[in-house]
Amino acid sequence: MNDDRWAFPPQPPAWPPTPSATPPKRTSRTLAAIALFIATGVVAAGIGVGGVLLLRHVQGQPTSNSPTAAPGTSSGAAEARALYQQAVTATGASAGFHYDAVSTGSDAQTIVGDAGHANGRQAITFDSAFGAEQFTLLLVGSTVYFQGNTAAVEDQLGVTTATAASVAGKWVSVHSGDGPYSVLQPGITSQSQAGEMPLTAESASKVSGPGGSAATKITGIVPATQNVPAGTGSLLIGTSSDLPITYSSTVSAGGATLTFTTTFSSWGTAPSVSAPTGTVLAWSSLTTAAPIGGYGGGETPPAATPTPGAI
Repeated sequence: MNDDRWAFPPQPPAWPPTPSATPPKRTSRTLAAIALFIATGVVAAGIGVGGVLLLRHVQGQPTSNSPTAAPGTSSGAAEARALYQQAVTATGASAGFHYDAVSTGSDAQTIVGDAGHANGRQAITFDSAFGAEQFTLLLVGSTVYFQGNTAAVEDQLGVTTATAASVAGKWVSVHSGDGPYSVLQPGITSQSQAGEMPLTAESASKVSGPGGSAATKITGIVPATQNVPAGTGSLLIGTSSDLPITYSSTVSAGGATLTFTTTFSSWGTAPSVSAPTGTVLAWSSLTTAAPIGGYGGGETPPAATPTPGAI
């Protein structure tokens, strides 16, 4: 199945920074979404960029992950951390998988993706200051192909308002080194997705998974970053495979709560992704200017304030 026709949205801006030793790298779409939520006080966004993904520990060789100590004890925490790390490693090593990431709230974000070792695709919908953004991302080699609506073209690619309508709906190639590349590319591959499920594991317990399958639930704290406060999270993995079933996180700020959930499926299925056929515009050929909040920041320039006494 080829879903290269998807269309989709942006990376929200960061809220006021909190003290941090070193500035983080570009946050995942999920964390960026939380940042926008905090900045605006509106429940919005979704698990990102791509979602959070995990790889198979040892493909074809199930491992025993059943916690041997009671959750909450120091040995239980150590076991939980080991299981979490196994799941992250398994995710990054998987040939591929599918994921659906959604967030709660009136302005929800949705990311539907297929991740592979060196390629993948994402379809994203997101509300930002530019409007309802919709865009599709295809990663082929070191090139990201982008197709989106007018709002997404302005925010994600920095295309000027005057020319955005003429670019909307067309495929645009974004190469390594192009302005938006460092914002669009992260989160698309298996390995990249493996790093988008932050969790400081504290406990693990046996639970029933989908269809009554044996599963292990790892719970803990989602660490704070420079742009996002700490929250709580959990990872549900298959007991015999180390592979993620669902990842959830909750962040509260300003009296509001935002919950993200990513569901994984089709483990071991490598996505078939190829460059779009027909006309493809090069990002470097477009009339662009970095948006005020950065590419994918979701912020439009403030309205001009009249100068006192000006005629």
